[in-house]
Amino acid sequence: MEASSASYIDVDSTNFEQVVLQGSQEKVVVVDFWAEWCGPCKTLGPILEDVVTALGPGIVLAKVDVDANQDLAQAFRVQSIPAVKVLKGGQLVDEFTGAVPREQLEERLRQHVPDAPDGAIEETADLVDAARVQLEMGDVASAERLYDEALRENAENGAALLGLARLRLLQDADEAVIRELVGRIEEGSTEWAQGKALLTHLEFRGSCESAGGAQACAARLQSAPDDSEARYLVGCCAAVEGDYETALRQWFSIIETDRGFRDGAAKDAMVSVFHLLGRQHPAVGDYPQRLYRTLY
Repeated sequence: MEASSASYIDVDSTNFEQVVLQGSQEKVVVVDFWAEWCGPCKTLGPILEDVVTALGPGIVLAKVDVDANQDLAQAFRVQSIPAVKVLKGGQLVDEFTGAVPREQLEERLRQHVPDAPDGAIEETADLVDAARVQLEMGDVASAERLYDEALRENAENGAALLGLARLRLLQDADEAVIRELVGRIEEGSTEWAQGKALLTHLEFRGSCESAGGAQACAARLQSAPDDSEARYLVGCCAAVEGDYETALRQWFSIIETDRGFRDGAAKDAMVSVFHLLGRQHPAVGDYPQRLYRTLY
C-alpha cells in the first residue's frame, strides 16, 4: 500500500481489507468517504488530514472516493457525504456526516487515541480555563492577557472569543467590539449560542444605563418594592456586572408576582442567562425547573 500523501492513504476495494480492517487491529483508522464534486468534502478533507496527523502515529486516515468505490460506500451504508467512519479493532466505534469544526473534530477523534500528544486545542483550552479563573477572581488584566494569548494560538477558538466578549462587556466596551468578537464564533457551536445570549446583555446594559445606572435602579426599587420595572432594571444591572445570582433572583421574583410584565421579558432574560452560563453553572442552579413549574 502506498500513501498518496504523508497524511492519508487512498483506499479502494483492492487494499481496503489490509489498510482498514487489518490496520485497525493496530491503529485507529479514520475512513473519509468523499467525492470530487462534494463541496463540504473539500472543506472537511484538509482539516481531517491536519487533525489526524496532529494526533500522532496511533491513528491513520484512509480516503475512499465514493464515485469509484460504490461497493464500499454501500457496505458502510453511506447515504450522504462527507461521511466519516472510525474503526478500532476491526469494529466501527464512531461515525458522523458533514463538515464539522476543527475543534469538535479533534475532540471527537482524540477520545479514540488516548496516547495522542497534546495539541494546540488542549493548550488553548488551558489558557481559556486560566483566563476564566482570573476573571472570576476579578483580575481582569490577567484574564485579558490570557484570552489574547489563546486567540494568538487559535484565532477561531470559540471559548476564547466568548470569554473576551464577556470581558469587554464588563469593561463597558463599545457595542461594535463585542459584536465583532461574537460574530467570529463558529455558527452552530455551543459558544455560538452563548454568544447570541451575550448580545442580549447589550440590551441589559442599555436599559441599565438609560435608567441612571445600578445605584439609581437599586434606589428606585428600595422606594417601590412592588415596581416590576425597577426590579427588572436591577436585574439588568446585576447581569451586566456579572452578578447573575442577583439578576436571576430579581427576574424570577417578577415572574412569581407579575407574570405578564413586558410580555415575558423577565422569562426571556432568565433564559438568555441559562444559555450564556450553561445549565450546570452554580448561579443557574434549579432556576430552569422552577421557571418551568411556575409558568406551566
